Amino acid sequence: MVESVNHFDSIIIGGGNVGAAAAVSLAQQGYQVAIIDKQPATAIASTDALTARVTALNLASIDFLEQCGVWSQVLAIRATPYVSMHVWEQGGAAEISFQAKETSHNKLGVIVETAVLQTALNQSIQTHDRIMRYSNSALQQCSSVGEDMMLVECEDGTRLTAPLVLGADGQQSQLRTCMNIEFSQKDYHQRGVVAIVESEYVHQDTAWQCFTHQGPLALLPISEQHCSIVWSVPEMRCKELMGMPIADFNQQLTAAFEYKLGRLTVTSDRLSFPLQGAQSARYIDHRMALLGDAAHVVHPLAGLGLNLGLADVRCLTDLIAQSDRPLGSARVLRQYELARKSENAIIQKALEGIDQLFRSDQQLLRSARSMGVNFTNKTAALKMFFMQKALGVAV
Repeated sequence: MVESVNHFDSIIIGGGNVGAAAAVSLAQQGYQVAIIDKQPATAIASTDALTARVTALNLASIDFLEQCGVWSQVLAIRATPYVSMHVWEQGGAAEISFQAKETSHNKLGVIVETAVLQTALNQSIQTHDRIMRYSNSALQQCSSVGEDMMLVECEDGTRLTAPLVLGADGQQSQLRTCMNIEFSQKDYHQRGVVAIVESEYVHQDTAWQCFTHQGPLALLPISEQHCSIVWSVPEMRCKELMGMPIADFNQQLTAAFEYKLGRLTVTSDRLSFPLQGAQSARYIDHRMALLGDAAHVVHPLAGLGLNLGLADVRCLTDLIAQSDRPLGSARVLRQYELARKSENAIIQKALEGIDQLFRSDQQLLRSARSMGVNFTNKTAALKMFFMQKALGVAV
């Protein structure tokens, strides 16, 4: 028996935050969209416990989510804006602060739990009659059907066609494998330790980041009393931190943060994940394109990962909206790759350089970085440049 084939305008592989955002954006343009996702659609309520995996959404991402009609749903669950950012070197003289009041905006960004954003996107998907979600379904094969159509076949027998297939299925992208695209990965031999902490002193609506000698430690506000930590450390140090009693962990965490917020107490499980960088050799193929972590992975020290993925989505969907060519046009896909590939690669290299610079113990480098950071902190034009890059919009 031959399985029936359902037709769509676009098929998105991966229903995480990036894939779901792409689906909503395309559906708003009137396209019929299918999402193929290994995971079931999950939901979190405002009364549920805080979750440790968070992202610092910049103003450009927030603006895009507002355009997609998703942001109000995020706020209805929970999100925490921050109005300042304080960055310093552990035991050193380098220190810099960014303030929203120095810009034309009332905040620098918003800290959102990954699960909260996913819930808001899932709610939007459920209200769109132009989006069909195939949960618990995995891509098996993607192939051309003539020049104008792609056939997506799933492990459960689902068969779909569309003129455009997008891969938002993460670092281990199956669509990228089907596209036979090289994916250069760099292991940083570090892991990120994440947890929710309660601080003795209020967080002051500030995103904090301390560059320790072993890696950056960020504290991001997620409620009035709590922050989420992302502590990047070498693999062996991570093993020590994950295995030590919670009281000892609290003590070492507080000391690493130099008591900026007093005593820090972990109130959740501790989790860890490997830190890697990666870039896809190409972002596009015939009627296919990669988005987010399927195309690029960066160090988490600046919290840019999801922001870059949403920027990919916005760039591609804007190009589609502005084009008079049929969906899946090679010209539009080339414009997307040209706009995003070089920028993402530059950001990856820049973040790697910053991490290596601050982990160096060479006295000459320590002196040079302190002078550079402090000079930037005192130079308005330089601060505005970096703030515009971080916010993603004009300051």
